[in-house]
Amino acid sequence: MTGFRNLRRQMVRLLSVAAVGAAALVLVDQLGAHAQSAGPYDSRFTTYQAPSGVPMRAAMDAGSAVKATIPSGAKGIVLRWCRPEFSFGDWQFGGAKVQRALLDRAWCEASWNGNVGNVQGKMLAPE
Repeated sequence: MTGFRNLRRQMVRLLSVAAVGAAALVLVDQLGAHAQSAGPYDSRFTTYQAPSGVPMRAAMDAGSAVKATIPSGAKGIVLRWCRPEFSFGDWQFGGAKVQRALLDRAWCEASWNGNVGNVQGKMLAPE
């Protein structure tokens, strides 16, 4: 019986240590996420030139199928990546005029309201 109690006590200690370790890992991961600066594609965007909405297309081509439409004035559009790519420095430190010029020549994969598709950068503006 004493052997069983010792085994049980050791198991409880092991589980306690594992739980504390898991909680510490989650905390460190969350702190690290908040310490990182935003990249060029971490910004949120709103529709820009879209009187009737921005089409989210299947491919980076104006003639490709429309998967969804972002209504005019929608917020919370997240850029995932753009083509042609632009440098982080140009985006982060270039100011609104530089960001506008970069978006005007790009197609971007974006997500909005559970939809993912390709939009013309000229249809987006930073919130």
